[in-house]
Amino acid sequence: MTAGGLPAIAPAGWPEPATLAVMLGVFAALAVWRRWPIGVSLLAGAWAGAAVNGDLLPHRHLIEGAFSYLDPILVIVTAMIFMRALADGGALACIVGAVERRLGGRPALLLPMLMVIVMFPGMVTGSSTASVLATGTMVGPVLVGLGLCAERAAAIIAMGGVLGMIAPPINIPAMIIGSGIDLPYVGFAAPLALASFPAALLIVYWLGWPLLRQRAGRAAMAGLAGAGATAASPFSLWRALAAPLAAAALMIAPRAWPSAVPDYGLPLAFLISAAVAVVVSPRFGVVRSLVAATEDVLPVAGILTGVGAFIQVMTVTGGRGWLVALMLAAPAWALVGAAAVSVPAFGAVSAFGSASVLGVPFLLSMLGRDEVVTAAALSSLAGLGDLMLPAAIAATLAARALGISDRRRVLRRCVLPAAAIALVAAAMLAWSPQIGRWLR
Repeated sequence: MTAGGLPAIAPAGWPEPATLAVMLGVFAALAVWRRWPIGVSLLAGAWAGAAVNGDLLPHRHLIEGAFSYLDPILVIVTAMIFMRALADGGALACIVGAVERRLGGRPALLLPMLMVIVMFPGMVTGSSTASVLATGTMVGPVLVGLGLCAERAAAIIAMGGVLGMIAPPINIPAMIIGSGIDLPYVGFAAPLALASFPAALLIVYWLGWPLLRQRAGRAAMAGLAGAGATAASPFSLWRALAAPLAAAALMIAPRAWPSAVPDYGLPLAFLISAAVAVVVSPRFGVVRSLVAATEDVLPVAGILTGVGAFIQVMTVTGGRGWLVALMLAAPAWALVGAAAVSVPAFGAVSAFGSASVLGVPFLLSMLGRDEVVTAAALSSLAGLGDLMLPAAIAATLAARALGISDRRRVLRRCVLPAAAIALVAAAMLAWSPQIGRWLR
């Protein structure tokens, strides 16, 4: 009998490895084989772990854990509203068209700018899906119009989505990993920038190399001929940039002048910026955009809710402590290698789930090093999960956006760039104290 009088389905006090195996087994069975939503599968796995330890109704832990990531959920919801206002108001199309017209004859400058545009939605929402769907669908035709093959263009979009998820200012896996040890999301901008922006520059040049080899004049003519939809804009570029600039100012000001500007929080900053986008944009369906943004964010919010409950039960049943103790006994090089392989592989089911289930124990096992750099590196590895089969969500959506029937053609282009990101993250894990001192 449990404390509440409910019979247990198994003797209380299962060994920690067995409990963790049950939780992961239930989660994998429902998410992979039954194709249940990730958030619901995580909740079911959490319940199973509590049940085999004698608590058939662990309502306290499920509810308390579900609210663990309320702050990141609010950030994602408001950031998605902001992105919807930019997209539906026409600001994103205006910015893409302006970049294409002014830099179409200079591929060496155009490619990095297009990569930043692809990354931008992921940078403010923490979701690679937002990048691929919001700006990737606009940038893809531009790259093809410039003469790049569809597979390379889709790979740039997919990698841009993943790198946008990793880059600052918003990195949800880093928030999840940090919250596991009550590490505030402060000081992450430099490590996340180191893990994302140099790789983005090298990757876009690697995948866009055919554009750099052809003559600039021919590239500009092909691009302008193939991008008519993005070239036209109902309002000026400065009006299109008003909301993104407002968001940047609202996020930078409290950190640049902490004594003069109060820290009003990221959700309020995104809502104010969304209001700016509504004011400066031509008339569009604001209510319809709000509903669409909410629908877009519900799957991510559900995952974070399930992740919180899963981690809560994993902690109270001893599974997380057992994992940490196991890792503490391993040498440092083995930890780095295990993280570089297991965190992206688990991310194939859910990058956020990988950040919580594996990222938090890895961070706990590496305490005493630079925790911010370590969490940033682990979040980079978790973000690579969006390129892993069977889901490979970033590559799948990028292939669909450019009409490629076989996503494996895109994934083959992403192998070397993904390996480069993993190597950078592994180096950051191995030398996190030195990198932390250098960044500060």
